[in-house]
Amino acid sequence: MKKEVKVWAPATVANLNVGFDSLGCALSNPGEEMILRRTSAKGVVRVKAVHGAELDLDPKRNIAAVAAQSLLTAMGNPCGIEMEIFKEIMPGSGIGSSAASAAAAAVAANELLGAGLRPNELLPFALDGEQLASGARHADNVAPALLGGLVFCPPIGAPISLPIPMDWHLLVMHPQIEVKTADSRSVLPRTVPFDAAVLQARWMGAFISACHRDDSEQAMLALEDLLVEPHRQDLIPHFKEVKQLALSSGALVGGISGSGPSTFWICKDRENSETVAKAFRSFIVGKDTPFHLHHSQISAQGAHVVA
Repeated sequence: MKKEVKVWAPATVANLNVGFDSLGCALSNPGEEMILRRTSAKGVVRVKAVHGAELDLDPKRNIAAVAAQSLLTAMGNPCGIEMEIFKEIMPGSGIGSSAASAAAAAVAANELLGAGLRPNELLPFALDGEQLASGARHADNVAPALLGGLVFCPPIGAPISLPIPMDWHLLVMHPQIEVKTADSRSVLPRTVPFDAAVLQARWMGAFISACHRDDSEQAMLALEDLLVEPHRQDLIPHFKEVKQLALSSGALVGGISGSGPSTFWICKDRENSETVAKAFRSFIVGKDTPFHLHHSQISAQGAHVVA
């Protein structure tokens, strides 16, 4: 068994407008790294340091530590684990910060302990960590962070990988504020109009069908958010202006990433993505809230060991 393992895990975009709590994709950028080391303190997980963010070092309140501890316990506590976390995805960003930590910890512990589990078999351990952040075992961020690609999470059964629209270029706009998942969920209604629920289900079916037909244009046209965006948009600085600017600058479709505040905008190519980014940069000059922009595509690879 190895003494040290380094892992990279991707940011993710969840919901993708039509699939609340059920759709997600891994991004090629940004991502974050984590190093796990073996110690002699059997059954003990210790967070040595967190770089890039202020996170709780208590292993019972740290997402990555909880995920690592879950697998370590399942393996019979053959050793202890020390972890060092390099956060590049801001907590509360809406692009899967907690999922990346949970997935990275599960993959790294699997390699460090020689458990030999496949990515889908690591999902329960990563979800133990993600549950600490969201209060629920939703896999729409964790599953793509582990498996890579575009993933559908059914109500029962394992996540299902969907064919990836390879020509999509995603521009993620991240306001540098934190929106807690609990706060973002609190603004959602308990009930929705029947007609809207039916139409949203039809758009979801159209999206999945288009992915299987390799029809990226139809997949984009299906990304209509009738249920969530109207209630969450006020949590995101300048959302209506950003959306109008993105679409008028050439983005084909977009919306709120996960619980926000990040938004994602799908472009036909990198040049188109750069044009939208340029318009965004001009827009945010002088605004009170700073923004980060990430150019990305859907990454076929999820969390994995790096040299």
